[in-house]
Amino acid sequence: MGNAQLMDHKIENPGVLKASGALTAIFGALVLLGVVSFFVLFGMNAAHAWSALLRAHFYFLGVSVCALFFVVIQWVTTSMWSAPVRRVAEAFTAYIPFVLVSTILLFFGAHSIFEWTHVEQAKADPIIAGKLGYLNMNFFVIRTLIAVLGWILFARKIVGGSLRSDTGVTYQPIFEGNRKFGVAFLAFFAITFSMSAFDQLMSLDPHFFSTMFGVYTFAGSYQTFFAFFAIVVILMKRMGYLGKVVNENHIHDIAKLMFAFTVFWAYTGFSQYMLIWYANLPEETGYFLLRFNEGWEPWSISLFVGKFFMPFFLLLPRGNKRSEEVVFLTACWIIVMEYLDLNWMIQPQVFAAGPKIHWADLGVWLGYFGVFGLMVSRFLQKNNVIAIKDPYLPDSVFHHHI
Repeated sequence: MGNAQLMDHKIENPGVLKASGALTAIFGALVLLGVVSFFVLFGMNAAHAWSALLRAHFYFLGVSVCALFFVVIQWVTTSMWSAPVRRVAEAFTAYIPFVLVSTILLFFGAHSIFEWTHVEQAKADPIIAGKLGYLNMNFFVIRTLIAVLGWILFARKIVGGSLRSDTGVTYQPIFEGNRKFGVAFLAFFAITFSMSAFDQLMSLDPHFFSTMFGVYTFAGSYQTFFAFFAIVVILMKRMGYLGKVVNENHIHDIAKLMFAFTVFWAYTGFSQYMLIWYANLPEETGYFLLRFNEGWEPWSISLFVGKFFMPFFLLLPRGNKRSEEVVFLTACWIIVMEYLDLNWMIQPQVFAAGPKIHWADLGVWLGYFGVFGLMVSRFLQKNNVIAIKDPYLPDSVFHHHI
């Protein structure tokens, strides 16, 4: 479509999300279920309860902070294709302030799941004792709060700039400001997300260390972000909010990214495993020996098959990446597999003999999902569902793949 045609074509503003009270009630009920589920687990085993909270906490931390990472990439690279869907990703960042609340809750449960918080016992172990300069509660709290508060401030600045553009103010200063802050965020994100993965997941086994662990965790979280992203975009398209600005080419682009990070997750997972297997250091191999023995071996195999092979072959054909039905179902599958992946990273340190899954484990995750849904839907009910004043929007609406 030529420039003259683009100028003549007026893009309608679908406005804000008009969600029913029933949706809010459903999300609220899920939050209540999560609270009840946590206390059910706590009554049986405190470590089980806190491990369930950690799993749900890091799951949605990863999705929301990776959403901000995606938004920043669009600003820094002057991306055109994502203009009609970027606001959905920005809505995901509305959850980030709750990460602060969840993090504070995690501090209260740290003694139940982190071995290094038992200082006297840790000092008796030469390996853990050598890490206590880093693995101590005071430093853990300080650096974690710095990371979370930084994410909140960057989200407010960058997403806030995007929202201001809807009011008709001059776009160029917003664009330049978001690019500048976006570059700073990318450096901050690389350090703080990896640090959070080391602190909250890898340190569950304080003997283990892997320089690739942060990248592995990021790959899984970013893949899962694209899964949620695809689902919400497809649902909003079918509800009519994005129907006139999102087409099969945008679905194709999101599916390609979901496919790419499916491959990247497998690449980082295999690379981490291969290097540890080759080096054969006792401090490293114990992590995988635990997960390939006892009751965890079937879990490990099903994780590799389910999180890589299934989405890989489902998304490999071009036609599948342009099919809303295939992309939607694949995204749902990835969401489930990320839950299994985080459980594989967390629960073996609590239940070495094999997984112990109680209905309340899923209940805690659903509680966090309820909070996520409430905050995302509230954002979309307050703000336009598309960045209507984005100058790249007309070009993006009519872009296509040959």
